[in-house]
Amino acid sequence: MDNINKDMKILIVDDSMSMRRIVIKFLKNNGFQNCIEAKDGVEALDIVQNDPIDFIVSDLNMPNMNGLEFLKIVKHDSHTKHIPFIMLTVEAIQKTMIKAVTLKVDSYIVKPITEKIFIDEMIRVLTEINE
Repeated sequence: MDNINKDMKILIVDDSMSMRRIVIKFLKNNGFQNCIEAKDGVEALDIVQNDPIDFIVSDLNMPNMNGLEFLKIVKHDSHTKHIPFIMLTVEAIQKTMIKAVTLKVDSYIVKPITEKIFIDEMIRVLTEINE
């Protein structure tokens, strides 16, 4: 974890404020202080298009624009396709997981999660991208 940039700007997208707070707590407990929040894919897309983001953690089921729609836009845009993207959801349906992988999600984590599981997976994604 020594070669991980702790100053990276991380976007947390979830319609549940309590879930955003949990993810931010996990991140801050591990030295990641630069967190931005969005309550749905529409708000998140506006942030991504106007602010350089280094990492995205998104829920799947949200109003206005769900996580798969947001993922598809991010990964199909030449300016944002490089951003690591973790889908964090309660949905463990294989068809949905396959769709997310097809859309180039970097990791698909099913809730509930522990801090260790989340941070370990985030580090794995960042390590693979930096190789």
